Amino acid sequence: MISFGTLSISLLLLAGQSVVLAGLLWAAPNNRAANRFLGLLIFAIALMVTPYIIGFAGFYDTYPWLSFAPFSTSLSFGPLLYLHAYALIYGRPPDKWGLHLVPYGIQFLSQALVFPLPLAMKNAWDSFAHASLIDPILTLVSLISISLYGVAIWRLYRSYRHRLAQTRADDAQFDPTWIRNALLGVLGLALVWFGFFTADQVDPTRNYFDDYWMYMGVAALGVYLGIAGWRNAGVRYPILDTATDPAVDQDSGPSASPERDWQAMGRQFAEVVEAEAFWRDPDLTLTSLARRLGTNTTYVSRALNEGLGKSFSAFINARRVTAAQALMVEDVQQSDLMAIAFEAGFNSKASFNRAFSEFAGMSPSAWRRSQGLKS
Repeated sequence: MISFGTLSISLLLLAGQSVVLAGLLWAAPNNRAANRFLGLLIFAIALMVTPYIIGFAGFYDTYPWLSFAPFSTSLSFGPLLYLHAYALIYGRPPDKWGLHLVPYGIQFLSQALVFPLPLAMKNAWDSFAHASLIDPILTLVSLISISLYGVAIWRLYRSYRHRLAQTRADDAQFDPTWIRNALLGVLGLALVWFGFFTADQVDPTRNYFDDYWMYMGVAALGVYLGIAGWRNAGVRYPILDTATDPAVDQDSGPSASPERDWQAMGRQFAEVVEAEAFWRDPDLTLTSLARRLGTNTTYVSRALNEGLGKSFSAFINARRVTAAQALMVEDVQQSDLMAIAFEAGFNSKASFNRAFSEFAGMSPSAWRRSQGLKS
């Protein structure tokens, strides 16, 4: 008898929201490749919850032929999140991206090939191999996959943040914290899943009712990824390829030499930047600064990093914070902090607040109050 109760309805509501959000991401006009990978991930999460929605409602008891319907999608979680992060950062999927989904294809076939068989054969296969061997192996492989892709995504995120700081002063505005948060959510789910999996192996008497709260977490993760992903769906992250990496300089100029006095060169560049007030340009980048200094990005980057011990972002934003503090002191009647921020060269509230807190140790408004200035 089919009967939707509290367990099935709660999962259905969350999974239904996930499917709607996945559809919105699929149709989003910006970051199309990245958003579609994320939409597929959210749909895959909803699909994984489906057996529990219909199972708690009694579908498998009423229609036992539904067993082995290919709802398992866990081997797609890590690859799809990685493909989303890669496409968001680089503006395109990686080459031969379909290879990342081959393991999921195998997982799909492990059920799809059995699904159309007669019920007696399916039950025999489940007793002989699937329940005791194949399903546990696929679960462990899924957890390993999520972990390995998690490491790859973390490295991608850290590398992108580093390169932003080396090439742009507005790096705080484009810090892809969304990728980090999504990764933490998926890894958290994997950890909880491993705990439930271990409990199932230790106590074989447990059934799928005992896993309800884990799948509530899975469904909730799908909703979170959908809402947070939609909020970030239109963000245009700067695309940083090898052409913008100071380590692979494409500008004309002599090659870098380890014998150069990078400290002297850093001081020289800093003096010119100060004298010309280049830091006031809100669109200043490593490339544009190198052009103004009449050199290449490799020289500027090494002079700042090795000579002054600062990234490009830290070098420029420290000077902007100093200028903003001076403006607060000089014009105590100016109450609009963003007007001061723009005059100092910042182009967004996020960049201003983060840089000010980093270099002054407190927010702009708190610093102004600490100086006895107008708040």
